[in-house]
Amino acid sequence: MTWLDDRLGRLTMYRLVTVVLLALVAVALVESALGVLDPVVFAVPALLATFATLVVASVLTNLAVGRLVGAAPHLESSVVTALILGFLFLPTTDRAELAGLAVVAVAAQASKYLIAWRRRHLVNPAAAGVVLAVLLGWATGWAAPFTAWWIATEPMFWFVLVGAIVVLRRTRRLALGVTFAVAAATITLWSQAGLGVGSTDALRFTFLSTPIVFFAGFMLSEPLTLPPRRPQQLAVAAVAGVLFTWPLLTLRLAGEPWTVEPFTSTYELTLVGTGLIAFGLRQGARTLTLRERRPLGPEVVEYVFDADRPLRFAPGQYVELDVPHRGADVRGRRRMFSVVSTPGSRVVLATRHPEPGSSYKRALAALSPGDRVRVTAVHGDFVWPRRGPVLLVGAGIGVTPFLSQIAAHRERDVVLVLGERDDQPYVAELEASGARVLRMSADEVDAERIARAVPDLAERTALISGRPDFVDRLARELRGRVRAVRTDHFLGY
Repeated sequence: MTWLDDRLGRLTMYRLVTVVLLALVAVALVESALGVLDPVVFAVPALLATFATLVVASVLTNLAVGRLVGAAPHLESSVVTALILGFLFLPTTDRAELAGLAVVAVAAQASKYLIAWRRRHLVNPAAAGVVLAVLLGWATGWAAPFTAWWIATEPMFWFVLVGAIVVLRRTRRLALGVTFAVAAATITLWSQAGLGVGSTDALRFTFLSTPIVFFAGFMLSEPLTLPPRRPQQLAVAAVAGVLFTWPLLTLRLAGEPWTVEPFTSTYELTLVGTGLIAFGLRQGARTLTLRERRPLGPEVVEYVFDADRPLRFAPGQYVELDVPHRGADVRGRRRMFSVVSTPGSRVVLATRHPEPGSSYKRALAALSPGDRVRVTAVHGDFVWPRRGPVLLVGAGIGVTPFLSQIAAHRERDVVLVLGERDDQPYVAELEASGARVLRMSADEVDAERIARAVPDLAERTALISGRPDFVDRLARELRGRVRAVRTDHFLGY
């Protein structure tokens, strides 16, 4: 899958989700025009009016509220939220109904700033917008729009499935999506069996009439509302599967569905609940002040920052660094970096600056001492096992997480295979780290050569870091020869 990962890695997560959602909008329009979708319910003018209203209301609100609170609005995220909302509400051309949808969009964008901590929203904005609109209607008597989740229709299923797989593959959260889908589908099928529904009809209902796949691919997978570690994410996905199907589960167990007034379903409440759980498991954003930048070669630069509060992470995890700048290109204003330093107030990152470079890399290179950027997330599971000897294999800039890991585990038995590339950084530092370092050209690194140099290979956990082609090849070669393999793909070289 290296070719696919390489192509997907060229797009930011937001850009990819935007493209996939727009593709689903186009599919719906075509199916409506051809009569595959009911042309009365899903008329082309109604679809266009609904999506346009939601997008305009979302973008304008994000601009207005963002500037009001002094935050830089992320317009593409507001488009993503609007497109998701468009698949939850039945399309309409009625002005009053469109005004109601605009209120939902306004609430969704406002939630990013109102239901937030240190400028980081706590729950999925689309879900928050629906929940806030329902509560507003309940409190005031206003007829709030009700969700139909019409995306869960048979003509859209296969397109949604492909889109969800692409998004989950890009975000490396296929396991998360599968965990949720299995939990939700199992409970749904069990509930249908209790009602005497045949297996075929139960399967059709589960996958073609409930939004399990859409929910997993486009809503639950949002990185900003997930815990930082994979086991935590999978646990949250399982909890989400239970909450998502709560009315069906309680119907089977108690003979009647339990719901929370004034809500008629638990889909949106599920995302509110999981978002709050995730918030409790992650740390807030950190402001970093640039202390110095140090060239490590013609293209490699190291950045040393001082954090306003100590940065907590497990060595090997990555941080998301937000560098605001005008004219951001397709890859946006955020990028993932492995951390060179150990946890604390001194944060060291390193990256390549190839020419001509993205708008992000140019903005990063233009930073001067005293300039500030923000760490907006800490994620990843490229961490050492609790015990046992370790084999590290890295090439090029892919060696950056190893410095933090070795420094934090100086007592461990470590062999490092360093696949050297042109302009290879941190060679001297790694050789002085206390690990046994085996140096060779990156093109020469293979399982046979490693096995000859490391007699106890079978006892070691291998951690492989670098370009996707390098990582995937070695992971295939080493599986079965080592205790376990963990990988860290440096996408977007």
